[in-house]
Amino acid sequence: MADSPKSWAARMADAPGRRGLDPKVADKLARLSLAVDGTVEGFLAGRHRSPHRGVSVEFVERRPYVPGDDLRHLDWKAWARSDRLAVKRYEEETNLSATFVVDASASMAYPPGGGVSKYDLACQAAMALAHIVLRDRDGASLALFDHVLDRVLPASTSPAHEEVLARALVEREPQGQTDIAAVLGRLTERISKPGIVVVLSDLFGDVGSLERGLGFLRTRNHDVIVLHVMHNDELTFPFDRLTRFEGMEDASHLLVDAPSLRESYREVVDGWRAQVRRVCHVRDVDYQLIDSADSLGRCLTEFLGERMARGGGRL
Repeated sequence: MADSPKSWAARMADAPGRRGLDPKVADKLARLSLAVDGTVEGFLAGRHRSPHRGVSVEFVERRPYVPGDDLRHLDWKAWARSDRLAVKRYEEETNLSATFVVDASASMAYPPGGGVSKYDLACQAAMALAHIVLRDRDGASLALFDHVLDRVLPASTSPAHEEVLARALVEREPQGQTDIAAVLGRLTERISKPGIVVVLSDLFGDVGSLERGLGFLRTRNHDVIVLHVMHNDELTFPFDRLTRFEGMEDASHLLVDAPSLRESYREVVDGWRAQVRRVCHVRDVDYQLIDSADSLGRCLTEFLGERMARGGGRL
């Protein structure tokens, strides 16, 4: 398959400041981890507690033997003491598997004309979190989407997987419309075991669609995090003259006197964000705004610090 007009080497040269791992952000996160909420089921034996029972390192309890139980789990010492058959139960330890779901729809290309876009910012955040997951020898996977799942990379614990993730992010250009409910529903079907799912998106679209999509993931017991990536222009509406706005995911356009609309625009955006936060709260999902005007390192440090302080519990 031929490479895109901009060569891979040139794209990788842009990656550190645009879509790759920013070393300064990595340094800020050096002592933090993506703490998990409750029990998750990983795909390899490891250090995260699993809800399933089986042969493992941590003994939990005994229970009476019933026909059909695995004889390898019989507690012969208990039988010698009581003349009753009992079965040992253990609590497995499992690796964490974290899936980073990055919105690559057309609206994520804002602002046009160069500079760090919302997609670039989402990529930086995803790579920063993937870095600490892989550092902790857990599994990191990636899913890119617009109205469909564009690409899904399976989880791996290999340090070399970081470059694989970075390449996938750099190769993709934002395009297409968003259908987050359909995408998260399809993703739920593809992730067989509960783990952490981090959604990085501007969340443009129907809030009800977002709620349905998050509901799909939560019904499978995933620990879900929403990182709401927005450009500061979208939050503050700083335009100070007659301005033409064009839709990035459709052909719509609007010519308006921007200053006269600023106050009402901000009220609408604040109301919409309040609905998004309410949906996350109702679905028991962590929510964090990532504003392009803020330091990504500070934002992620504060967010992860709070999760670790709560042992991964909800915000």
